[in-house]
Amino acid sequence: MTFNLDSRRAPTASLALGGLALAASVLAHGETGYHFDDRLLLGSDLAGGSLERFNRADHTDPGTYQVDIYLNGQFRSRAPVTFRTSDQRVEPCFSERFLRRSLGAQPGPVPLSGNDDCQGLAIRLPGSTFSLDMARLRLDLSVPQALLDIKPRGYVSPDEWDAGSSMAFVNYDANLYRSDFDGNSGGRSDYGYLGLNGGINLGLWRLRHQSNYTYSDYNGSSHGDWNSIRSYAQRALPGLRSELTLGESYTEGNLFGSMGYRGLRLATDDRMLPDSQRQYAPLVRGTATTNARVVISQNGKKIHETTVAPGPFVISDLYGTSYDGDLDVQVIEADGSESRFSVPFSAVPESMRPGLSRYSATLGQARQYGDGDDLFGDLTYQHGLSNALTANLGARVAEDYLALLGGGVLATPYGAFGLNTTFSSARVEEDEHEQGWRIGLNYSRTFQPTNTMLTLAGYRYSTEGYRDLGDVLGSRTAADHGEHWDSSNYKQRNQFTLLINQGLGGYGNLYLSGSTSDYYDGKNRDTQLQFGYSNTWRQLSYNIAYSRQETTWYRGDLVPVAGGPQPPSPIDREGRNRTNILTLNVSMPLGSSSRAPTLSAMAARRSGDSSGTSYQTGINGTLGEDRTLSYAVAAGHDSEGQGSNWNGNLQKQTAVATLNVGYAESSDYRQVNGGVRGAAVLHGGGLTLGPYVGDTFALVEARGASGAGVRGGQGARIDGNGFAVVPSLSPYRYNPISLDPQGISENAELMETERKIAPYAGASVRVEFKTLTGHPLLIQARTPGGTPLPLGADVFDSQGVNIGMVGQGSQVYARAEGEQGRLRVQWGNAPQDSCHLPYDLKKARRDQVLIRLQATCTPASAQR
Repeated sequence: MTFNLDSRRAPTASLALGGLALAASVLAHGETGYHFDDRLLLGSDLAGGSLERFNRADHTDPGTYQVDIYLNGQFRSRAPVTFRTSDQRVEPCFSERFLRRSLGAQPGPVPLSGNDDCQGLAIRLPGSTFSLDMARLRLDLSVPQALLDIKPRGYVSPDEWDAGSSMAFVNYDANLYRSDFDGNSGGRSDYGYLGLNGGINLGLWRLRHQSNYTYSDYNGSSHGDWNSIRSYAQRALPGLRSELTLGESYTEGNLFGSMGYRGLRLATDDRMLPDSQRQYAPLVRGTATTNARVVISQNGKKIHETTVAPGPFVISDLYGTSYDGDLDVQVIEADGSESRFSVPFSAVPESMRPGLSRYSATLGQARQYGDGDDLFGDLTYQHGLSNALTANLGARVAEDYLALLGGGVLATPYGAFGLNTTFSSARVEEDEHEQGWRIGLNYSRTFQPTNTMLTLAGYRYSTEGYRDLGDVLGSRTAADHGEHWDSSNYKQRNQFTLLINQGLGGYGNLYLSGSTSDYYDGKNRDTQLQFGYSNTWRQLSYNIAYSRQETTWYRGDLVPVAGGPQPPSPIDREGRNRTNILTLNVSMPLGSSSRAPTLSAMAARRSGDSSGTSYQTGINGTLGEDRTLSYAVAAGHDSEGQGSNWNGNLQKQTAVATLNVGYAESSDYRQVNGGVRGAAVLHGGGLTLGPYVGDTFALVEARGASGAGVRGGQGARIDGNGFAVVPSLSPYRYNPISLDPQGISENAELMETERKIAPYAGASVRVEFKTLTGHPLLIQARTPGGTPLPLGADVFDSQGVNIGMVGQGSQVYARAEGEQGRLRVQWGNAPQDSCHLPYDLKKARRDQVLIRLQATCTPASAQR
């Protein structure tokens, strides 16, 4: 067997003649581009490689390719597409199922002579065209609108939803504090906090658990408390556009007040709707005078804890607290002093599209109130009747308790009005039966001419006999134990809440938020008010804020108990706390670079039960090329008690966790704290660490690509085992997952850098990126007769994977997995049109990134 090459001609002469002929051809045709012409290489050592196929920009060799499919400019899916030769052109072909279900096309009857497994696009969808960008693996399809089943914008076919893989994960957030106090009440205080939020995914089933542990020790007196927030199993029911929950969780609070339950719940999941047809956690605003801990609780359960710097703060990253119930916010200053306030939680009015419905059904035991074994049932239903009208219905039933709800939302040119009325009938104690009504009115509107955003205005009125189920169960249990019951909703008469944001264009921004409540049986009014103005002048940003908080405590609670103390009169209150704070904040960068540190200053004036003036000034910024190290240093003075103080914080974000340390000191105390926050994911390939993971996340697998960064991965990188985590994904939406090859090992190469996935809610999706691993080789190849290999011939590895082609000068680029082996070079379909190219790295120079070798390509037939 011999090569089909003429070895009698000198390669240099062939190249010269070929180049001259190509230049003459270009000049003769008056063309400025370059073209491949196989005829110019006839009779030379370079012939046989078929280069003319590259003259077309859209050229594709027949085969199956994994491509991103765009339909009329919109991404639809990533799928393998087969390309076949038809009329001397390579074009894609699709199965009937793919056309109808994945593309949403409506083709006519299948041609009798056609292949139903692989139909040409123009045959099945007349008037359609395609365009393939091979470098980006992107296939654009243009299909007439009349042949498509039009879906809403953002629609993702359920066939594309990814249930993910079986994995276990846990998020952890650990913090330690030590404080030393001087003076008459001196001593040492140690405090620790560990928050856990994790689960296991098994197919469509998701097991979840959220809990935290707190430890405190003051002068040798220690106490630890484990707090289980919720544990439940959940799975999606796409056929019902619903989600099933079993275990310990919470009902939503958009119609009835939220109830912790132990049982089952079936409810609509609006996340399955497209974006164009589709949750809420309140922002917590406050002011800290020192380096403080902020603890947020709801219905007596701690749900969040963090550390804030001196000055106004906003917390917007609460876990899914999308249920009703006021938030109790506790601000613990570095010197041990505390302040408390509550954040009312009322749902924004929600209008529904015509024809859409939302329901929820819950059956279980009440977890937060009573003895924990009180059965209750919930049923709510909402339906869009028209563009302007939504109807709400609901019922809540328990032993000797009934609540019925009716109402709706009316959308008008003057804003959205939500009105719900609820009737309750309850046995509070053995011989006491109460009936009453509650009326709730919400309003929301953005006034376009003045750019005034009335985010939420809510008013709620209750008659004296109205009772929530939680208050009924709590008061029954309290009476059985000879105790009293009280809550923020118990016997509430009126509550008014308001949130307004006013944009002033180039003159800054104003915001106002507040609430006021009063109660039956002499319980005084509770009022909160926060007002602020912010603006920027050149590089100077400033904010002026005013807040007022007033809270009243009582010596006794307000439920009479037979034989026990009677309800206190208004003069029996234990005390009132009233605090007014006026704050001025200014900040500016110390330089024009984006890496320049920021100088900030704050002045606060307190009046009321705690008066005084405090000042703080500090510098904060980031360090490092990737800006993953952040720092903050501040010093201040307080006119009352605390004196001068200073504090410093350092935080390092790594690929596997976020670390932080801090120190604060004044004349009266010294405090040091440290913490770590991260996540661990257990899967079939081992254990992978990351900065954190949300309820829905991805595990990236790129074997051999250690060091590659994950774009949008909060600093995550492919570890030594070839894995990394993408912390958060949007369920039922396409999410781009991409890798940054910068930092990758020199012995690996990414064959693809971007994927798109649409996960189920709560899914942990394993996304595999194809890689080439091994030593990078540049082989100067020759045939046994010394002639070069055909230009453009394909090169395959030992697994039959096409890894490149023969380049100029008969050079072959490849990645070798082992120290020695062989590649296959092929330039035709005949047996003699291929050869085997061996390589051996034992004697090669290894001090270069690209290893250069010389080898002889032996005819394939000679290997047999």
